[in-house]
Amino acid sequence: MMENKFLFNDSIIVRFISLFVIAAILFTAVWYLSYYFLPEGILQGKTGSAIIVGSEVAPTMLEEWGKIVMWNLGALFLIVLVNLIRYLDRFPLGYITPLGLIALYAIFLGTNSFSIPMPERMAPTLAVLLRGGPYEMIAFILVAVATYNQSRFALTEDMHSLKDIRISPVPRLSLEQWVGIGLAIALILLAGWHEATMIMAL
Repeated sequence: MMENKFLFNDSIIVRFISLFVIAAILFTAVWYLSYYFLPEGILQGKTGSAIIVGSEVAPTMLEEWGKIVMWNLGALFLIVLVNLIRYLDRFPLGYITPLGLIALYAIFLGTNSFSIPMPERMAPTLAVLLRGGPYEMIAFILVAVATYNQSRFALTEDMHSLKDIRISPVPRLSLEQWVGIGLAIALILLAGWHEATMIMAL
């Protein structure tokens, strides 16, 4: 099947490119629709990050960076947890989690719904590559494809319950998978620093 050839390929690079292409299409479409059809600030203060992290700028650069990094490392951990469940013993649900996070980020960009908003909302352009967010999204994709084969449980066809037995055997993480996880964490740290720098400059 097509998804087996690309999304579940033995090569982490092929898996990453496959999920990245899907994510890029989704991101662009949601960003465009949000910018042109949703009111500005529609999600401001209404998400988990706003409640947990708050809307105030931290007093120091290091503290602001720490807030951003802890939130995004939590998102990485969530992706790994969700990847422990597979649909019909085939599709790792952790693939869906970064797509959801990417769609949410696209809405934030299009509506300027960040806890600490930009001076004005950003129209869909390549200027977004100057922000930290896209690299955090890449990190989410990386950790999803790096842990894609670590599922312990399989959802039944009705999607309501988990099978009584674990998926076995579960393969050990390969070197390239560990490298993918390490790169994802490094991206979170670096992108968080860049994002904190931009926030402190507002």
